[in-house]
Amino acid sequence: MNNGLSREKLLRQIQIYSFAVYDALLYLDSHPSSKEALDFYNKYKQAESRAIAEYESRFGKIRLSGQESSWQWTDGPWPWQNEEDK
Repeated sequence: MNNGLSREKLLRQIQIYSFAVYDALLYLDSHPSSKEALDFYNKYKQAESRAIAEYESRFGKIRLSGQESSWQWTDGPWPWQNEEDK
């Protein structure tokens, strides 16, 4: 899907997908029978899930699932840090 994207670009892609998903959810709150909105939501929710899975496989956890036994996500650079800031 996004193979080859840098850490920063993949994180940005996740942010874009997450915004689209959240925006669609807000719209669906007031238009629950909109097939177009539901299709839009499903499309971007799947894209978001794939991008998150890729990010986590390449760079480590981005979200907590509630089953972690340690906080290893703190070992790497923070999202606002460049690789040279480690």
